[in-house]
Amino acid sequence: MRRLWLPTLGLIGMIVLAACGVAPIAESPTAAPSPTERPTVTPRPKPTAKPTAEPTEEPTAAPTEEPTGEPTAASGPLATKKIDMENLKTYSYKTSIFAIDVPDSWSADDRSSATEVLVRFTDKTENGVVLVDLFENKEQQTQEQLTKLLNDYLDQTYTKQKKFSRDDPKPQSDGSVLVVWGYDVDLSTGKTVRLLGNSFVEQHDNLISVLTWAVPEEQFDSLRTEIHALINSYSIDSSISVAGGSSPTAEGGASGQLKPVEIGELETYNYSTGLFSIDAPKGWTLKDNSKTGEAILVWSDSSENGLLVVDLFQEKKQQSNDELVKLLQNFLNKSFQSEQDFSMDDPQAQADGSQLIVWSYTAKATGGVNAKLLGNSFIEQRGDKVSILTTAVPDDQFDKLKPETNKIINSYKIDPSADLP
Repeated sequence: MRRLWLPTLGLIGMIVLAACGVAPIAESPTAAPSPTERPTVTPRPKPTAKPTAEPTEEPTAAPTEEPTGEPTAASGPLATKKIDMENLKTYSYKTSIFAIDVPDSWSADDRSSATEVLVRFTDKTENGVVLVDLFENKEQQTQEQLTKLLNDYLDQTYTKQKKFSRDDPKPQSDGSVLVVWGYDVDLSTGKTVRLLGNSFVEQHDNLISVLTWAVPEEQFDSLRTEIHALINSYSIDSSISVAGGSSPTAEGGASGQLKPVEIGELETYNYSTGLFSIDAPKGWTLKDNSKTGEAILVWSDSSENGLLVVDLFQEKKQQSNDELVKLLQNFLNKSFQSEQDFSMDDPQAQADGSQLIVWSYTAKATGGVNAKLLGNSFIEQRGDKVSILTTAVPDDQFDKLKPETNKIINSYKIDPSADLP
């Protein structure tokens, strides 16, 4: 299971954006290690497709974390403000890996990482929610395995919720499996509201998909038609990779080559709380996946063949080098062990006190090109902060990029006294 995404205020505000597959990149960085081996790319190749199941029964609850805020009250007979489900419009993820029709007034929050596409949609009242979660697994799962994956996730996440329950799994005609679930929320007004949710799990090729929607039980009947339309609009393009948003990009017209990673001019990035700074390529795209208690920043170049990840979180107990190495090894195994030819070297102690693990795997780029991706991940602890710093580029570009990559890594500084998000 991944770390849970801290929920927001609202009836379904605590719905989790943690899914049931691979862990997200990074644990957290903390000092400026100097690279000794080839950094590399960490994109995870091969997604698949996602079917669109229509709920056949009234759901009984929506997955989420404990609601921290109370639902928005309504002046009429409903305890909750009415959810706006009108004017469905197609939302296409930026890499085109999935598309879904959602109400025009809803907002989208993208919490994706290098190993997972994760998007949460909510209405203005935050009483309605839709979650799309895509991650990769090379091993073909049976319906029983997929069902267990989903049930284990729901049980581990929501068993502490008041009157949590889930129904028996229901195989759908499109090959997905539906689990209906729910729990009660006590409002400050003294009323109790039941949250109802449907979660659909399925696998297409190497891509596992979990699609979830949730609304207050009192509004389900009036929204049934729109919910069905939304669910049945969901589509996936299995040719697009989850990692970094897409598969490694092959050079146009060239066989067996990837587009070159352009590092170019560096500029200093300072985290908002002063927690860390690093010189990152000026033209790279930055995605901030930070959550309460953890800073996660991901930079990628325009070809999405190069990657830089900074991850910082708190650990009050001082960890030994062996404990830090084990943490990093477990993370890398959980993230990439299913990838073709995945391997990682023995840890190497660095002069600054960090530990380096060099790792690699073979990815399938667009155009059928096989590309070896090489990664350097440095783990260390400074004060009560643990850090994982990762760089990644294609193997055949490492030597050329090494001077610039070293500058990036050696520019990394953290202030362990600064606040996490």
